[in-house]
Amino acid sequence: MVGFDAEAALVNALKAGQIDSLVVQDPKKMGYEGVKAVVAAIKGQTVPKKIDTGVKLVTKESMSDPEVQQLLRTQ
Repeated sequence: MVGFDAEAALVNALKAGQIDSLVVQDPKKMGYEGVKAVVAAIKGQTVPKKIDTGVKLVTKESMSDPEVQQLLRTQ
């Protein structure tokens, strides 16, 4: 089973082995790319119709990776 997002219940289920992996987004990169696109539009520059902000497949084994830890921070 694969979950989507880094919601606390899903992260805990991944830790417990109840799900196999999570597909998570990077909210900081999403915000950065959004602001960058708005600034470009205000300046009259062409803004791509689609902006890939990336996703990461997280497994129980990769949860300790520092990059993954940043994505798994839950409120």
